[in-house]
Amino acid sequence: MKKVFFIFLLVLVAGCGIRTRYSIIRKEDVIRKIEIESPQKKLKVGEKFTYKAEWMGIDVGIAYIMVKEIKEMNGRQVYHIQARAETTPLISKVYRVEDEISTYLDVEKLYPLRFEKKQREGNYRADDYVDFDHENGMAYYFSRLNNSRKEYPIPSRVHDPLSCIYYFRLQDVDIGRSVFAEINVKDKNYLLEAKILKKGIISIDGVGEWEAFMVEPLPWFQGKIQRRAKATIWFSADDDRVPLLIVTSGIPFVGTITITLQKIEYL
Repeated sequence: MKKVFFIFLLVLVAGCGIRTRYSIIRKEDVIRKIEIESPQKKLKVGEKFTYKAEWMGIDVGIAYIMVKEIKEMNGRQVYHIQARAETTPLISKVYRVEDEISTYLDVEKLYPLRFEKKQREGNYRADDYVDFDHENGMAYYFSRLNNSRKEYPIPSRVHDPLSCIYYFRLQDVDIGRSVFAEINVKDKNYLLEAKILKKGIISIDGVGEWEAFMVEPLPWFQGKIQRRAKATIWFSADDDRVPLLIVTSGIPFVGTITITLQKIEYL
């Protein structure tokens, strides 16, 4: 009932006006000139991207992802990558979200050693982490809230929901091809296919314009695609591979949400 009221409130606030805050230019003569550059070989420490989430023309949330530091974990050098998302003050009065996740990505081998998650979504709370033992093919889960533990097998070089984004940014890509990675979500292992579909120009009001390419992530489980909604991500075609625009559609009771880049910083 609360979610229904939440959607109803958003409709009242949004009204009938929907303002477009980005555009995608796909003229054939422009597209032919776009070249996808080879990616950088290392991540930039201090890199921070800030995003805004919109639904029916109103702002519903803000988020950032950043490469916070390089530190040592289990005798290995790892990138500490952090992401945080929260609802806007108006939306928080109805349904508050404060999520923070971290991945610790091996600098040399580019797979995560640990995935941490802190969530506050309405009345739901979570504070846990998963340690990945790639050598023995096992994952070890621990909850800081109730001290529960779990262990389960993982594929070789498995990724988590955050590390897979940075892994993809460091891969060579081409239109019509796919990049694959094993990914662990909770205690399930998926084969994630990143399908590179097309090129274009992404223009975000007040932020900038980039030559870019579009990717559709497809999670495979037991030979079938498993997803509740369709998502597409536009990355800049330069060697920085900046995630510029995310569009999710077909979300039950919600519809379409767009997430657009608002700021690039190097701290």
